[in-house]
Amino acid sequence: MSENIQKHILVVDDVPANLKYAQQLLGNRYKLTLASSGAQALKFLKKNVPDLILLDINMPEMDGCTVIAELKKEPVTAMIPIIILTSEVDTAMELKCLELGAVDFIRKPFITEIMLSRIETQLELSAYRDRLEYMVNEKTAVIERLQDVMSTCFAELVESRDGTTGGHIKNTTRYFAVFLDELSKHDEYKDVLTPEYMKNLVRAAPLHDIGKIGINDSVLRKESVLNKEEFDHMKTHTQIGGETFQHIFKSVEGTQHHCQIGAYAFDKIFDTMNVEESEDTIFLHIARDMAMYHHERWNGTGYPTGISGENIPLSARILSIVDVYDALTSKRSYKEAFTHEKAMQIIVEDREVFFDPKLTDIFVSINDKIKQCLLTKNLSSQD
Repeated sequence: MSENIQKHILVVDDVPANLKYAQQLLGNRYKLTLASSGAQALKFLKKNVPDLILLDINMPEMDGCTVIAELKKEPVTAMIPIIILTSEVDTAMELKCLELGAVDFIRKPFITEIMLSRIETQLELSAYRDRLEYMVNEKTAVIERLQDVMSTCFAELVESRDGTTGGHIKNTTRYFAVFLDELSKHDEYKDVLTPEYMKNLVRAAPLHDIGKIGINDSVLRKESVLNKEEFDHMKTHTQIGGETFQHIFKSVEGTQHHCQIGAYAFDKIFDTMNVEESEDTIFLHIARDMAMYHHERWNGTGYPTGISGENIPLSARILSIVDVYDALTSKRSYKEAFTHEKAMQIIVEDREVFFDPKLTDIFVSINDKIKQCLLTKNLSSQD
């Protein structure tokens, strides 16, 4: 019982005798807070988070169902287990409370052994859920660190074969992050570009040219303009990159089917934690799309598939603009670097031809921020 002494329970009941009985029964086992109305309970919960709530269902002004609904609106209180206290057998009301998020019922008059057993069961389940959530968060952190290392190492591997490509990867990722930040402020994109999705996009961006690992050195390192045959070979880097991530995705997906938990209680715990089966593979989906489609064009003249318009994944449409911008403003053996102004002019001219027109307009609207990134890049290259 040493663990239970530290647990904090909020008891909400409009009948003073019930609160007094709860104090007598539970006061020596748990830290108790007593509230005589739903409003009083909600006021207390604005600044305090107990481990469990015992909630009377029938109270004047604000009944138990209303209190539950209010608690579920706030992330801080939504996860607190709630046991309903009731003296009536009302199946419809019980179902409503369960649908709202109550975890159990205790009937009045209280039977000591049943009350204690149900409280302890819910506290143990809550503690287990917390431990499981911690484990999931730790796993997620490890995966994210692995993804960061993988992105960096693969980008450096490409750079070891082609020095200009390595710089391109770093520069493009910088422009990409600035562009994403601006897009996330626009109504059309802010619901899609969630913080988690943007984090995966930025992490995947350095990998968009990973397929160049499969390109022959004679083509990859050529210091003059490629002929048609060489360019056709170079274009295969998109398919090589996309197929690489697709293969990884299928391998990971295959292992997930052997890791399912069937027990209802465990499913409920995972549901409350919003853990999705595809969570660990979202990054691979994004990396595949960006590697495969970043050379597709709005008018369908790109490669490798020739898809057009919004059939091109949003991630690739965003990346294609900053990808071209960096190529235009970077010096190559076969060309000098264009100025920021000239590069912007070319991109505007290719609006609705190569690039998504809406994205192009937003990119141009942050002209000053992109130019500052370019100046920072140029200063770094001189050090």
